[in-house]
Amino acid sequence: MGLSRSGARRSSLGVLLLSCALAVGTVVSAPSSAAPGLRGPSARYVDTMTVPDNFIPFPARFGGLSGIDNIGGGNYVAVSDDKVQYGATRYYQFGLPITSDGMFASATPQINGGGTILGPGNVPILPGGADLEGIRKLGGNYVVSSEGARPFVRVITPPGLFVRDLPIPRAYLPGRSSGLAVNDGFEGLAVTPGGSIALMTEQALRQDGPAPTKAAGTRSRLLVYGARGGTNEYVYRTDPLARNASNRASKGVSEILAVNATDFLVLERGFDPATGRNDIKVFFSTTRGATSVTGVNRLSGRETVMPKTLVYDFASVPLLRPDNVEGMAFGPRLSDNRRALILISDDNFNNPTQHTKLHLLALRF
Repeated sequence: MGLSRSGARRSSLGVLLLSCALAVGTVVSAPSSAAPGLRGPSARYVDTMTVPDNFIPFPARFGGLSGIDNIGGGNYVAVSDDKVQYGATRYYQFGLPITSDGMFASATPQINGGGTILGPGNVPILPGGADLEGIRKLGGNYVVSSEGARPFVRVITPPGLFVRDLPIPRAYLPGRSSGLAVNDGFEGLAVTPGGSIALMTEQALRQDGPAPTKAAGTRSRLLVYGARGGTNEYVYRTDPLARNASNRASKGVSEILAVNATDFLVLERGFDPATGRNDIKVFFSTTRGATSVTGVNRLSGRETVMPKTLVYDFASVPLLRPDNVEGMAFGPRLSDNRRALILISDDNFNNPTQHTKLHLLALRF
């Protein structure tokens, strides 16, 4: 279901999806998620690009893209969560032409760079040694996050050379009954305008509570490394699973994007193997008013969580299958003064069942 286009010409499918979005309403309210008095941006769906399968088959297969960031000049970087199965631990750099009204102006990303992400001592990362989930520009460098049995938050140079690893608080270190779960770790990564590095766990730390259920969401943690040192921590609660979800369904935070020092866009992603459908929602959330849990080993359950309100539900475009959306970045300012929001899906190297897709929403703050 790729969207082929030339220049600024809209594809018939893109127009159809946009028409459906306009018909059902582009801003979806969710009273169960809304915090009284909290106002986030409005959003409308604009376009989708489906990257052809085997877009770059070798020397390192294009796919597994789990994080994206805008580095300026119309260029973006995206990190692959390939565990050295189809190539080295890596990120791609590409141009992404976008028209003034928010349509993708090319059929594919325009690859123009990238790098191999190395470990301490600039040695290659061995198979299974990383599960990269996020990438953000940090001054003249990048910061990347990895989950798994040995999670890390790493600053690298643009070619991928090792600069330093950030210290991970003890409460997050994986253990038998505590810390980050192997596949539910540092999924969300953001850098604030002031240079603080923020991470959000996909689900609760083992000691903090269970995975989401139909009755309640999971309590993820937001960990913020201050630009001048020190850390801060807060609690974010995801939405529950859908009422009709199967007993195999899952949900968690897959990305965060800093609006300013206290406010974030939060991407919640759910998947139900029984239906093969993804539940993709974008929320606006803030640390303002939330309880600080800095240095707290185990949550009590009495904390005031970060308030949030729904910005966009991809279910509002019935014909669109958003796929496994994992990354989120701001795009250019559009002609109507809205801000483009670009979201990217991870195909899990599972073509043709899953695909790499880029979605574009238009935000008004």
